This record gives sequence, structure tokens and C-alpha cells, in this order.
Amino acid sequence: MKRQRESVDEMTGLDILRDLVSINTVNPPGNERAAAVYLKELLEPAGFLCRIQELGDGRANFIAQLGREDGVELIFNGHLDVVPAVGHWDTNPFELCESGDGKKAYGRGVCDMKGGVAAMCRAALAIARAGGPERGMLKLLFVADEEDANRGTRAYLRDIWDVEMGDGDGKSDPVYAVIGEPTNLEVAVAHRGVARSYVDIRGAARHAALPEDGHSSIEKLPDVLRTISEVNRELGKRTHPVLPPPGISITMVDAYEKDNVVPGKVRLLTDFRILPDMGYGEAEEILRNALHGAGIEHVEIRNHFFMPGGEISPDDEFVTRCCEIAGRMGDRTSEPQAFDASCEQCFLMEAGVKAVILGPGSLEQAHTRNEFLEVEQLERAAVIYEEIAREILGVAHLE
Repeated sequence: MKRQRESVDEMTGLDILRDLVSINTVNPPGNERAAAVYLKELLEPAGFLCRIQELGDGRANFIAQLGREDGVELIFNGHLDVVPAVGHWDTNPFELCESGDGKKAYGRGVCDMKGGVAAMCRAALAIARAGGPERGMLKLLFVADEEDANRGTRAYLRDIWDVEMGDGDGKSDPVYAVIGEPTNLEVAVAHRGVARSYVDIRGAARHAALPEDGHSSIEKLPDVLRTISEVNRELGKRTHPVLPPPGISITMVDAYEKDNVVPGKVRLLTDFRILPDMGYGEAEEILRNALHGAGIEHVEIRNHFFMPGGEISPDDEFVTRCCEIAGRMGDRTSEPQAFDASCEQCFLMEAGVKAVILGPGSLEQAHTRNEFLEVEQLERAAVIYEEIAREILGVAHLE
């Protein structure tokens, strides 16, 4: 996998993407360390100070920096793990395959989000070749475990807070980040969070041969479903400048005990998409009060997973600059958008980093069979990232 120094400058984003796709980082188990080692071998010869942050069991973050410790910092951020490649694929999901006309590249993670990582690396190599930042630092932060529990980003922020941010006052110079999740190269400024809860509906178990008595968990289920639908109608009245309203989906129903037993418990898993100003406590309270108000008794709600929403003001100067660059490089007008899925913008924003989401590919391709990325978007993403770095860090243009 290691490449000689003389060939690095000639590598395209597609070359880097091909190498990354061939490294199986399906989460679980992740094995992102192998991808981190590859990136270190790619970028270190170009002058980047590289570090592999070990998380154990083959999990690792990759961190590279170029420039000065003092001054503004620009982070190119992405994740190295991908979701499993289940089902039938027309091609090997871990071997990049181009369409006959060369316009599309297929493989697991090309869109979510090794394409963004590859484009960022290609831009970073161009920036190093141009002499690097004239002010501040370019940092590449590619993390593990984004597709599960966000262990990589949490570990990085703990490490940076202790090492670089001292007593918690934060850096005096601004820190910006571009997250390369797939946005079709639109600038996304906000995403909803997610509060997942186990909802246990309890009732009297009985032999299936006995008549209904209205007290079983199964007989309560229609009322619970109807109540959640009513909650969604109320939530639909909430507004946000960019994001859609919050809403609850049910992603699991589990009740089976035995073929001839009406079970004593039905367990639901709810996925509550929340606005950035909502916490888990508010989400649980909304659900609990609704079920109680509907007269549904013996219901227990337990936190399964929580990730807050994130947002940066659409009027922020960094957003304006990114929109201008993305629009100029695409010969169009670019306006701040919503990111429809959750991502790690929320954690960076909580740490004081001004973060936008901007990457090649469509979210509709994420987590799908025969995942693909348009090669033209991959190439244009690298140009956009490079231009953002030039404006923020004062990188010179090559003659």
C-alpha cells in the first residue's frame, strides 16, 4: 500500500479513494488503524506531521498537521469507518469499480465518506506542494467509530482539550472545520440530533387460548402507536430556520416469548430526531407525558443512545465564505442547507470549533447497496477544499 515519494504528487483523488476502499473498515469492528497507517505513509513524505491516536483493538484516529501552532486553524474532518456491505452487490464492495463511461465510482464508503477523505487528502497534498499555510495551521482529522458511538471524535476532543486547550478557556485564535459528509457539494450548516429510547409496554401475560381481557401488552400497542402519531403532528408545528421539525420513528418492535403465549412485555425502539436546542431529557419528557396523557399505564422509557443536534449560524462569516467558494467552483449560487442525517458537527461546535458540512456525493447513496460517487464531484471537492484553505490560511497559488 505504501507509495514512493515521487509518485505522491501525481496521485488523483480517485487514486487515494481506490486505496481507501480496499482497506476494509466496516464498523463493527472498524479496524480503522489500517487506514490511518496508509494515510500516514501518504502524507508524511509531503511534510505533514502525522500522528496515529490509538484507541485499542485496531481502532485509531489519524491526525496530520501542516503549518504553525499559533494562529488560525482549519480542520478537514471525516470518518474512516463504513457500514457493512450487506446484500448482493454487482461489484466487489471493497474494490473500487468505475462505470464504463468513467463518471461513477462504486464501492463501500465511496460516498459515506471515504470520497470526502480522499478529496481532502488530495487538497492537502496540493497545499503542501504550494508551500503550506502562510498563517496558522491546516489539520486533517480522520476519526474512527463515527458510524456507531463516536469514540474517535470524543477521544480526540478529550486529548486536544487536555493538551492544547489547557484550563478550558479554549484557543484564542479561531478554529474552523469542514466536515466532508456527502452534501452534493452544498454547504450544510445544521443537523438534527437523535435520542433513541427503549419503550417497554408491560401487561398481563396469558395463554394464547384464553380470550382477550384488555390488559395485555399487545392490546396496549395500538394506543401507543396512535399516541406517537399524535405527538408527531404536534412536533410538526415546530420551526427552524434551516432544519425540518423534530419527529419520532419506531425502528424496532420486539415482543415474542413463545408461540402460545401472549407476551407480558412489548419493547419498542424509538428514534427521535431533535432540534439542536433540545436535549435527551426534553425528548423523553415529551414521549412520557404523551403516553401518560393518553392513559397508557405501565410504560418504562430508557435511554439507549443520544447525540445532540448541531448548527452554525447561516449568517456566520465562515459560512458565507464557504458558500461563495462552493458556488464559484460550481458556477452557481450556493445557499446554506440542512444536513438530513446526524453527524459530528455537534461535538466540534460544542468544543468551540466553527464547523460546516460540505462533501462530495449524495446522502441517498449512503448505507446502500452498490454505493456510488460521481467522479466529477470528487475532483471538484478537492478544488473547493483547496480554495477554502487558501482563503483561511493564506496558501499561495502555484505558478
